[in-house]
Amino acid sequence: MKTKYLLILGFCICTTCFATGQTTLLVATDEWPPFRIADPNGFTGLDIQLLAALSEKTGIQFQVKRYPWARALSHMEIGQVDMMVGLAKTPARAQYIHYLQPSYYDCNPAFYTTKDIHKPIKNYQDLYYYRIGYVRDSAYFEPFDSDKELLKHSVPTEIQLLKMAQKGHIEVFIGTDCQVEYEISRRGLWLSLARAPYRPQHQVSLYIGFSKKSPKLTFAPQVENALVELLQSEEFEQIKRQYFAPSD
Repeated sequence: MKTKYLLILGFCICTTCFATGQTTLLVATDEWPPFRIADPNGFTGLDIQLLAALSEKTGIQFQVKRYPWARALSHMEIGQVDMMVGLAKTPARAQYIHYLQPSYYDCNPAFYTTKDIHKPIKNYQDLYYYRIGYVRDSAYFEPFDSDKELLKHSVPTEIQLLKMAQKGHIEVFIGTDCQVEYEISRRGLWLSLARAPYRPQHQVSLYIGFSKKSPKLTFAPQVENALVELLQSEEFEQIKRQYFAPSD
């Protein structure tokens, strides 16, 4: 309830920003539980609480607007939105995104399979036996991201991958463990799905990023300073514990 209140309050304050002189930054994102959880009022989740805490520290308001992930990135490229959260860093994205330092959460890429898969995935080469589901325009790891020999099938969201696997439409998909395993547990799907034995030796760090073409890029240092302060605080540890066990 507190998270929802903070998000709704942010939108209400934004309606008076021009009168009060407060700065509003447009944040493009899509659903990605538990970081962004869609509900009738907009979004809840770890990222929304992160933005609410940064708003408290800076006085800047963050207007969160939902876009498909690929479209959010294209809007960042042309400066049509100011910010995104939950961003993995890639050289291509760094051409148009200014990443705030440091990252605020680390995940790992992992492959998930149906329990009745005919050949276990024990190494990278085993991936060539399957069509692999993935989220369009997501960054996982190399060589997977650029491997044109793999048979890959893209969808807009991780939820669609879970549903396709549950219905038997795909046998294998890739995701980030912190998000996918939260959703598998929430939906009670461990009876039909499993994490593959092969684990890529790679870490996916999540960042806040500003569009380099945003007219409000000048606010990036202020948000970055607040982020550094927040990540060193017990407040952020409490936020994380709402969604992940301390051992994570």
